[in-house]
Amino acid sequence: MPEHMRMLLEYKPYEPAFYHTDLADWGASLTVCQRLGERAEVLVDLGHHAKEVNIEYVVALLLDEGRLGGFHFNDRKYGDDDLIVGSVNPFELFLIFVELVEAEERSERRIDYMIDQTHNIEPKIEAMLLSIMNLQQAYAKALLVDRTALQEAQRAGNVLAAHQLLLDAYATDVRPFCARVRESLGGASDPVAAFQESGYAEKVANERGEGAGAGWN
Repeated sequence: MPEHMRMLLEYKPYEPAFYHTDLADWGASLTVCQRLGERAEVLVDLGHHAKEVNIEYVVALLLDEGRLGGFHFNDRKYGDDDLIVGSVNPFELFLIFVELVEAEERSERRIDYMIDQTHNIEPKIEAMLLSIMNLQQAYAKALLVDRTALQEAQRAGNVLAAHQLLLDAYATDVRPFCARVRESLGGASDPVAAFQESGYAEKVANERGEGAGAGWN
């Protein structure tokens, strides 16, 4: 592998094998990465966990080990549903970004962010735009956390105070702020509405016609 490249190793509890796969969880991927070398890092897919797994803990541990390489952002109700990110458990997404912001502030480590979703009901482009907006809002809320007060509560073992500090940031409505930031960067304050008003989806659909169905041949 060329020197400038990294290997991101993903894990999955099932599919294609329903009972077990070779890299069934983050621990297996971490173990393999440690054997492969420093340029091998774990890729976290938010859908690739058993129900109720504490993903923000997994993220924090991988960050401490210097082995968090990137993310596939999506959401799940059961397993690998590939739903709009933040649509099922937005608080979990926020807690993940709390860990990522802390890592961002204390190091220059590269973490690659990707969206890995499939939309069977929602319009696909609008769903992707909404996912990006949800990610922006989770990131903005994580930036609002009073880190000094949080660290003091953690050192004192004051779990309730730490939780309240996180809730204060999470409960903040950052949507107007994110809209202004998008506008300042030359984008639309409401990307979904702007896309729908553009008529692009209808234009492309008319140009393509019925098209050719996908197949295995």
